[in-house]
Amino acid sequence: MSTSTGHFLRAVELESFRSFRKASVPLGPLTVLVGPNGAGKSNFLMVIRFLSATARLDLEEAIQLFGGFERLCFRGTAARRPRFRIHLKASVTRYASDSALDEYTLRVEQYPNRIARFEEFKFKRYQGRGRRIAVQGAGFSVDDGRGERHHALARSATALSTLPRLGNDHGGEQVRQLAELLTSFRVVDINVAHARTPARRSQDGAFLQPDGSNLASFIEYLSNRHPQAFRQLQDDMRYVVPGFRKLELSPIGGAAEGLEIRIVEKGLPRSTPLADASYGSVRALALLAILHDPSPPQLTCIEEVDHGLHPHAMDRLVERFREATARTQLLLATHSPSLVNRLEPSELLVCERDPDTGESLLPAVDPHDVVRMREATDLGLGELWFSGALGGGLP
Repeated sequence: MSTSTGHFLRAVELESFRSFRKASVPLGPLTVLVGPNGAGKSNFLMVIRFLSATARLDLEEAIQLFGGFERLCFRGTAARRPRFRIHLKASVTRYASDSALDEYTLRVEQYPNRIARFEEFKFKRYQGRGRRIAVQGAGFSVDDGRGERHHALARSATALSTLPRLGNDHGGEQVRQLAELLTSFRVVDINVAHARTPARRSQDGAFLQPDGSNLASFIEYLSNRHPQAFRQLQDDMRYVVPGFRKLELSPIGGAAEGLEIRIVEKGLPRSTPLADASYGSVRALALLAILHDPSPPQLTCIEEVDHGLHPHAMDRLVERFREATARTQLLLATHSPSLVNRLEPSELLVCERDPDTGESLLPAVDPHDVVRMREATDLGLGELWFSGALGGGLP
């Protein structure tokens, strides 16, 4: 049977994608990427965004969304036929297990007049051989031990976006489950200016947008529909934002056409509109809203998770990260030694650039070596990283 909620994506292998020449990246319920600017953390999160796009769009449309094939392909080597490859291991379908994970491979090659793709799925079944689905050119084949069957498929389509509409004999149900995992991925990059903006009453508040632009609607949704989560969010704000007392939601405009968040602070006679609140307060509110989402996507990725936050807030945040993994798998990127200091070795992956080849190395240090170094010293992981012992620092 599949493993518990919160750990769906187990590993990502990359070849010639963005700044990665070759990488094999293990993922746990909580994985934190640490490294300097330009090391490749954002490029790894782009893998997640690209896969989500391929599950919704035709391949060429997804590629153009990310700037074209040349922008996605590793530029460190001159290949006769440029290509990149992404391979996933996941625990999604009913009979997946640690010893028989679901697997998906996407390989894309550039020819003079076209882009070609190869896809492959491998799924475990209850008994007998597993099911293998291979997609190439204008067709796909299904091999489940009863002979290989061939079917037509548009050259421009991806199996992730097309096969879920087919019957289970074609593997449609299993591909659908994997596609739903990928389309549910959320890569969050909070835009504080957008998050400050009052919400329109017409905005949907049940799902927080990746840039935080409907934060007021989402906070109202929590207040009305999930009061316990709303109370816990306010408790956490009191911990991480000095002087914070509570949140208020106020209608604005004619006929209550909009809604704004206001912050009630100790010692101040009037509440402060979120539009006038500090950068760090807005960032903290948006981040805590994500962590208290009662129905999050299966994987949540957060860029620069520590940005704008006081180091003393990290105790509470790491505690909330771990609690949130009961509902969503978390993949985070940070520069904060204070945050890293509060992690376990199994939660940390160091990322750095090879100065000779320009390629991103992830993990730059074997996770087992991180465990050994941590056990051999009284220093925390953040102090080890900041000292340069774990790599992933500045030259």
